[in-house]
Amino acid sequence: MNGVSIFTIDQAKRSILAILGTACFVCQKVPDELLRCQQCKRLSYCSDACKSSDLASHEKICLPLQRAPLSTPSHKRRMVFGRGDTPYDLEPEVFLLFAEEEKVFMQMVGDDYSRAHRDLLLYEPRCAVCLKSADDMRNLYDSTYTSLLHCPDCRAAFVCSEDHRAEYRDEHYKSLEDGKLTECELNQRAYEDSVEIITQGWTKSETLWFPMRRKIEYSPLPSSWDEWFADPINICPSDSSPVLNRIRTKQLSIPLTILYGMELFDKAAGDLPSLSSRIELEIAVIGAMEYELHYGGLAYFEEILHSLPRLRRLTLRFIGPQVNRGLVKPDGKNQEVLKWVPCALCHEKGIQFVHSIHAVLFHDYVKKGTAVAAEDGGPAFKWPDLAVVFNSGMGLNHYKRSDWSPTLEVLAENGVPTLCTSFLEREAEEDENYLTNHRCNIVIKRHKNPWRSEVLTKMVLMRKHFFTYNGFVQGFRGLVEGKGARPGLLIDEEKMLDILQQLVLATQIYGVGKS
Repeated sequence: MNGVSIFTIDQAKRSILAILGTACFVCQKVPDELLRCQQCKRLSYCSDACKSSDLASHEKICLPLQRAPLSTPSHKRRMVFGRGDTPYDLEPEVFLLFAEEEKVFMQMVGDDYSRAHRDLLLYEPRCAVCLKSADDMRNLYDSTYTSLLHCPDCRAAFVCSEDHRAEYRDEHYKSLEDGKLTECELNQRAYEDSVEIITQGWTKSETLWFPMRRKIEYSPLPSSWDEWFADPINICPSDSSPVLNRIRTKQLSIPLTILYGMELFDKAAGDLPSLSSRIELEIAVIGAMEYELHYGGLAYFEEILHSLPRLRRLTLRFIGPQVNRGLVKPDGKNQEVLKWVPCALCHEKGIQFVHSIHAVLFHDYVKKGTAVAAEDGGPAFKWPDLAVVFNSGMGLNHYKRSDWSPTLEVLAENGVPTLCTSFLEREAEEDENYLTNHRCNIVIKRHKNPWRSEVLTKMVLMRKHFFTYNGFVQGFRGLVEGKGARPGLLIDEEKMLDILQQLVLATQIYGVGKS
């Protein structure tokens, strides 16, 4: 079997409830009563023993966690919360408060902090009704206020008072996910996933499972993850469980989404050559970041080789200014990523697996490639057979549109089948509008991706909701004839505020890729 880890050391040690302060920060247990630090009032422990074991680490961040909220004066908090805006309208301003507090926190802690420590700021509990934190309550109303009230069932939803608990109760138990799961149930599932990761003890040096087998003949993908894991050909290991399978979808989502996109492009191709029957295939991953390359990177792309029996050469181009974020370690390059060796089955068949890294914008990559071909008189620049843009936020990211616009134009003008994914439905809608404004011929309509990651990640600086990798998918091929590009459309003030809200949150939560 092949495998890589998809979790950092911090992620493999802290549950979401530990970060929220409703489980022990050391052992993740959820006893009837927790010992909360009386100074920073953010971390909790189940016993004196756990508290003592974390003392050295906690001393580094306790004072910064106390000082950071003090960077926001009372008059600014009153200005934000005094207007009576809805939580949805407040979220952009809450982000700005967080940004100021984060500066103070980082200045005090310096480089001596972990991702889990920063998450204590990002995931500071806020009231679901008014979006105030415990720090806001202490600063504005009662200096003796201790902590928000949490839901006794999921322990991951918060209110500032019993009145707000009563106001929010019905919404908390309302179905969110396809009419099946409530917010409370999704919170519980997210905690279950994080505890399973901790129980398995996964770290950077340990592995997750990937099936090692080659299909004899091409067969279309099933309709869901449940069917995929139930298929005997995928040889699920003996420790498989619904929770483990959900976790494994985080990286398996990458090759399965690509294969799904190829199938959809083939259906819409007409008389164009089929992608899924190619002997050679070149894929450009545009705007590549750590999600595509972190901890083992190339391994899960091998599933494309295993699923396409006729394929004899797979070339991957990872292109984007931030691609090195997934490659650089303290000692330089991540050799685990750069020197992946295909499995014995692929080696036996003489299959080639080639890759390259290009830390530039895609249209600049094209410009350089075509210029080199012209100068040397060699073969023409080779366009990718498929381009994939994972979770870019291109439609929301106003400040990077000068980067994305020429990339979309060159892809559309040269007829490159391009698959785009998004974390959230709202992002997918904005991406669709952005593609349409650039005359991109959308042949795969925006829809929920059946091969999205099923690992839920709670949204930060918000009262509820989750995002998932590759949650929505759409694709374009070529240009729409007879329509002028409209990349400079003006939008009204309300629309701009809404987009800014999503942008700043997306940037802090998972970064926004660039072409």
